[in-house]
Amino acid sequence: MAMIQCKECGKELSSGAKFCPHCGCPNKVSVCPECGKPVESTAVVCPECGYPLQKKTANSIITENLDKLTGASSKSYITFKDLFKGTFKKHTVQELDEVFVCGGPKTTPALQQIDPHHVGAWVYLKILIFFLIAYIPTRIGFITYGNSNFLPAMIMLGGFAMPLTVLIFFFEINVFRNVPFYRVVEYFVLGGALSLITAILFFSLDFNTDISTYSGALMVGVIEEAAKAVIVAAFLFRDKKCQYILNGLLIGAAVGAGFAAFETAGYILNYGLKSGLAAMLQVIRIRGFLAPGGHVAWAAIEGAALMFAKGFDTLSKKHLNDKRFLLVCIIPIVLHGVWDMPINLPYYGLPIILTVLAWLVIIYFINLGLKQVDDAKELEKAKAAAVPAALPMQEAEGNQPQTPTE
Repeated sequence: MAMIQCKECGKELSSGAKFCPHCGCPNKVSVCPECGKPVESTAVVCPECGYPLQKKTANSIITENLDKLTGASSKSYITFKDLFKGTFKKHTVQELDEVFVCGGPKTTPALQQIDPHHVGAWVYLKILIFFLIAYIPTRIGFITYGNSNFLPAMIMLGGFAMPLTVLIFFFEINVFRNVPFYRVVEYFVLGGALSLITAILFFSLDFNTDISTYSGALMVGVIEEAAKAVIVAAFLFRDKKCQYILNGLLIGAAVGAGFAAFETAGYILNYGLKSGLAAMLQVIRIRGFLAPGGHVAWAAIEGAALMFAKGFDTLSKKHLNDKRFLLVCIIPIVLHGVWDMPINLPYYGLPIILTVLAWLVIIYFINLGLKQVDDAKELEKAKAAAVPAALPMQEAEGNQPQTPTE
């Protein structure tokens, strides 16, 4: 084992040690087996010689290819597992209330107060439990007692439960806390309705949308993702508070959740009328279970892609033509198209695989969004440092004797 320096106390320790024997801090430094240079324990490749330090996983492969696609240099702040660390911990009522109090002048944290390494979600699970608890008595009322007054509530709860749950998750991971919850509700309701009607207008253009064919299924993906992307972009142009990648994820998820909820409610009703109660209940189960990997995830990717292409510039029409935005938007189109294709795998294998792929892309953009926090802090510091540096020059110019004009 090579000897390295502890990053905390500076004293020597073995590269294989998990903790520094001098200060007790975790060892965050290891040695590249190829060139022998010290490297961060979380590094994927050696910065000196490029030697791969970790086995390639699905996540690392997705990250590597997305970096090539976007031209970004991503950094891992969190893993999917990290997002759920606080899910099952006990939280107070005050903590619950504070989650939804944000977006105002006094409730939006200053940039320097935001910790990109401290992000997690837990309220979404409570929301899901609320929906499930409410769904049970409505189902009993309709099925057991045959009371049709419970049918609208059962349709609404079945269609809205999972999309809204996933939306709350995206609301929680927006560490900037600059979007008030009432805005999220607005984007959910209006975005869902407007994207649906936009999709219907696109469908009326007489494209081949027969999902029993591969080309037709892909065209459905093109139409519906384009419809959602149009509305997501419109909301992001309108809301000047939304400046960051995590904002794009949230607004995109809100539009996608609205689209999914309204569409699912329609499917539940139609299948119930045409095929009976068993078919209706099956739609509730299947679309509820698979909702996290569908419209919510796809629209979130579109919103994140647009805000990534924007960077720290003011959002403008040129960003809609940005190559990076357009290339990333191909991902949800393909995922949606393949989802609808006549490919049968047991145990809903195809949508589950596509859900995993979609969320690997989302984790990538969450990490880019968290990296943007650090980048924004550095930019803010650079601007603050530039102001005092410019003042002496301005004062010196002001104190110079004026040259006589005559």
